[in-house]
Formats: sequence, structure tokens, C-alpha cells
Amino acid sequence: MNIKLLNRFCLILTNLIAFFLVFLNKENGFFWDTIQLASSHGNFYYFNNFSHLLLPNELDSGHIPAFGMYIALVWKIFGRSIEISHLAMLPFVFGIVFHLNILCKRFISENYVGIAVLLIFLDASLMSQITLVSPDVPLMFFFLLAINAILKNNPKLIITSIFLLFLTSMRGMMLSVCLVLFDVCVNFGYKNLITIDKIKVLSKRSLLYLPSLLLFISFSLYHYHVKGWVGYHKDSPWAACFERVDFKGFVFNIGLLGWRILDFGRVGVWIVFIFLFIKYKSQILHDKKNYILFLLFIIVLFLLPLNMLWAKGLLMHRYLMPIYILFSLLTASILFSDFVAKKNAFIVIWLLIALTGNLWIYPPKISKGWDATLAHLPYYKLRHEAISYLDDNKINFKDVDTFFPNYYSLEDIDLNNDKRSFDNYTIENGSNYILYSNIFNVDDDVYDYMMTHYTSIKEFKKNRVYFILLKKTSKF
Repeated sequence: MNIKLLNRFCLILTNLIAFFLVFLNKENGFFWDTIQLASSHGNFYYFNNFSHLLLPNELDSGHIPAFGMYIALVWKIFGRSIEISHLAMLPFVFGIVFHLNILCKRFISENYVGIAVLLIFLDASLMSQITLVSPDVPLMFFFLLAINAILKNNPKLIITSIFLLFLTSMRGMMLSVCLVLFDVCVNFGYKNLITIDKIKVLSKRSLLYLPSLLLFISFSLYHYHVKGWVGYHKDSPWAACFERVDFKGFVFNIGLLGWRILDFGRVGVWIVFIFLFIKYKSQILHDKKNYILFLLFIIVLFLLPLNMLWAKGLLMHRYLMPIYILFSLLTASILFSDFVAKKNAFIVIWLLIALTGNLWIYPPKISKGWDATLAHLPYYKLRHEAISYLDDNKINFKDVDTFFPNYYSLEDIDLNNDKRSFDNYTIENGSNYILYSNIFNVDDDVYDYMMTHYTSIKEFKKNRVYFILLKKTSKF
């Protein structure tokens, strides 16, 4: 196939994959953190007709709840349903592909842009988030929009994109800090920044970021005035995730960060990068476009996780997607440089390992970022099969325990007006039945106790994802 034709085909294919990731999963219920961030937040604003700005404490994550407002607004216009919720992601999904394409055009030869966009887009975590009603989808769109705005030195677009990042989450704000530094380095240089002329220019430039800063300050002051806290509080449902770690825990988190960066097939990108760097080190280091991408990658790699490394449970796969995508872009820029020969072999390595990343399923006692891999997709059908089995056998929900994220009400997950819910399982107050899935990432002691004191009476399984209905052993 002609290289230009192949390039166009890959770009079209990327858009088709993006569309079908949303469309084919539009009936899937809310999953993982999206039950809170999309369903619960959306329901609050929908049923209160946007009469309150701040969420109740049990739903309040501390950041500006713009995503929940967006979902509620879409429901008001098009109807409140799971399908509409998923379709509401399409503008951001296509926006991601569009701005990836613009970025690749800036750093990669036109003949290879489509191939590069496809390779970058095939990141398991990005694709998985696109199947969800997730705030990380608009966050990635606004992030890519901001990078392009900075590279184009477009003041209006910089103001808009940074403002939108501030609206998404605390991570959007952290990414904005990264982008401010990148903006200074790219558009003003990092040398002689303390000269009078440079200070004047930078002071004027800072006005572009002032609306976003004022937004954050205003919201934080109002939030503190009403609730007495900012960010999180000791009684927050997520307080355990914010617990500080000691030095040993900090070192452990650094190792965990490295694992996340390599996980779900991303090791393939690193293999390609290492081979290319060893073979073409001199050309890579003297290439200006690679220098710009390397600079952005290093800034985001070191700054974005700063507020995660000190905490017990903040290093989620989806939180690090900007790092994954930037490194893939850097590697693609190197791979498709004129000085690299035998590109096809590296493309195949990258492609195959990236796709197999969605098959990486660890043993039950190793926690897994299920919302960051397409491996979780059988979960939805299996969950409905398990619930149907309970109904058919007249097993009352009150007699069944389960785990996150399945203990939310059926209404919260499926928007089906069914208010029934399972209790969250604890060893001390376990019910007669447990509905368990390997999706749930339970603690080791809970898993051991459960498997010792309960017996499997029914299993639902597909592609190594499974639900098991367990019944308490009579002798206990």
C-alpha cells in the first residue's frame, strides 16, 4: 500500500475506533469512579435543577464539579439515560484524535502522521477511559488543546484551554502548572529570565493564566466559607487515599509510578524508545523537535505526580495518562524521523505489545487498574447475569454483600430507577452471601477469609473476568 494512502487509512481507522469505543459500549453502566463523578454528581444537579453549586460532603471530592454539571445539562436536553451519558463523551473523544493529529503534524513527517496518531491512541488506558463516562476524557482533550495553543503561541486559545483544565479537576490544575513552565521555556527561553525586558514580557504573559487562577481562588474561598475545608477533609470517604506515607512508602510509590508507566503494554513503547535511542543517540539529541517534546515530557513526568507520591492511594493509572501520551508522542517523533531506518519492525513491535496490553490480567491478590484497560469490558454483562440469577432464585439483596464499585445502588450504576443495593462486605458483619468479582481488588486478608469461610455456588465468567456467588459455609 502507498505510504500516503496507509497514512490516511490509519487516521480514518483511529476515528472509527474512537467512535466504536463509545458507541459499542453505550449501554454499559457507570463503572469505578465514574459512578460518583458522573452519575452521583450528575444526579445531584439534575434533580436539584442546578440550585446548589456545592455537592454534599459524601459526594464532594474538593474540586470544581463541572463534569457532573455537564452530564446533568446533557440529561436535561436529551434525556437522562446511560446511552446519552456515553454519547456525551463523543465531542471530547473526537477532540482528542483531532488534537493528536495536529500535534503529530507539527513533529512528524506528513507521510507518517496517521500511523503515529493510531499508535499513540492505542494506549490501553486511554481507550478504556473512552469507553466510560469519565472526566479524564475531557481532561485529555483540554490538555492536548492547551499544548497546541502554547506551540502556536495563541493567547486566546491558551486562556480558554487552561480555564477548562481548571474546571475539570485538581489534576487539571496540576497540568496547568506544567504547561505554564512549558510555555515559558518554549516561547521565552529559560535563559536570562531575570532581565528587565524578560520580566516585563513574562508579567504580561501571566495575565493569560489569571482568569484560571481567579476561578480557583474564588471557588476555594467560597468552598471554605460554606464547608470549612478545601481539597479534602478527615471525614471524607476518600480520606484514606490522602493519608501521607513515610519515606519507605514514598520510595514504594516511585516504584509503583514506574510500574504504571510500563503497565498494560506500554513497555512496548519503551522498548522501541530504548532501541532507537541506543542506535540514534546523536541524531536524537541534536533534533530540536525531539528536544521540545522531551522537555514537555520531563516537566509533566516530574510535576504531575508530585501530589500523588506523598499519598497512600492516588497513583491510579488514569491519573497518569498525560505522561503516557506525551512519551508515546516523543517516541513516535523519533521513530518517524528521516534518520531512522526499518521503521516497520518498530511499528509492529509497538502495535503488538500495545494491543496485548489489554490482555494483562494479574492474579487475584494483585490490585489492577481495571478502569484503565479494555480487559474490564466483560464485567457489565457478567454483572447483569449475576443479578438476574439472584432475582430468579429469589435471593434478597439484603442477604448479599459485595465490594466497590458494585455496592452502589442499581439506579446509580444503570439509571434504571431500581433503588436496591448490596452492602459493602466486612469480615465482622458478613452476610450469608457474597457477590465477588476479580474486578474488585479486595484486600488480601479479606480475600483469604472469604475463600476459607464461603463456598462458591455459582460462577459467571468471560475472558478471565468473573463473578462468583459465594455462600457462607454452615460450619462457621
